Amino acid sequence: MNISGVSYNGNVQNTEQKSIRPLQNEGSKGALTGMKLSEGKRLDTWEITHVQSENSVSLANTYQPGGIKVVRIEHRHYLRNMEQYFEVFNQYAKGQLSEDELTAYSAAFESNVECTLNADRVGGIKILAKEMKENISKGIANTPDNLKTELSVDGMKFTWKELTDMYKTGAYIDKFLDAGGAGTYQTYANVGIAKAYVHKSELGLTEKQVKFLSDAVEKKIDRKLESSRLIFELAAADRQNPMWEGYYIGGTNTQPVASNTKMISEITEAFSKIDPNDKSTYDAAVDKFEDVMRSWETIFASYVARQAPGYAATHVQDKEYYSRKAFQAIWNGTY
Repeated sequence: MNISGVSYNGNVQNTEQKSIRPLQNEGSKGALTGMKLSEGKRLDTWEITHVQSENSVSLANTYQPGGIKVVRIEHRHYLRNMEQYFEVFNQYAKGQLSEDELTAYSAAFESNVECTLNADRVGGIKILAKEMKENISKGIANTPDNLKTELSVDGMKFTWKELTDMYKTGAYIDKFLDAGGAGTYQTYANVGIAKAYVHKSELGLTEKQVKFLSDAVEKKIDRKLESSRLIFELAAADRQNPMWEGYYIGGTNTQPVASNTKMISEITEAFSKIDPNDKSTYDAAVDKFEDVMRSWETIFASYVARQAPGYAATHVQDKEYYSRKAFQAIWNGTY
């Protein structure tokens, strides 16, 4: 007899088949204990009477008296945003979604939130769904603002509305923090922006939300800088391309990686001075970035000129124009 287990890597679902086997040690992690029948009996005639597991996601709410019920989580359960999850949970409240589907969507939701907010554990969805169901029975329409149930995220409590606002901000920061990959000069600018962005008063976040998001962003930044370090090591071991000398390393069999420590230091310092509630400080950081990058863009234009002279003539100006445009979009929340 086989059961399906579910494991996660970020937002990616991996489904694997695991066979149930009798265990000699009931204290083993994930042990299945039951009534041992006489030899010669097939394994699929065993009666499972108890489930012991530390994996609350893959076996969440699957135990039923008399046996194990497994709910398979599929790609379709991973939705794009909080609004879609809200609608799904509201469908359950209206009796349009089964308990099994609620379990699957809940597990996918928890995985998405954990990834976006860099959290270890999210709980309370079943309680929220119960409140939504009670509201419907009383003729009360569910809205993000009128739900009182507090969801638990790493032990901190947030209403659905509070969690939605945090999720949107976290997802947006992911979007621009990951722009261009790792190991670029833009990476160091984006790190500074991410640190400041969560403190923008116009986001309307509470002190508790800002604290949680700030911690999450720091963890995201640590991962980004670690990725930059790893690809730097790969580039350093590559045959160096003289075209990038003084600005990048690698570029032959690996991507070119930003290597000018003076430029990196100047960019990092400029973006560390952003006052989240004073746009002029952000603009000053962007100006500094363009100044720092101009020498490289001028050199690069000379390489471009060998193949496309007409394009090279305006390369520096065009590059700066689109760079500034992207920076403004990031800060305005429209990137």
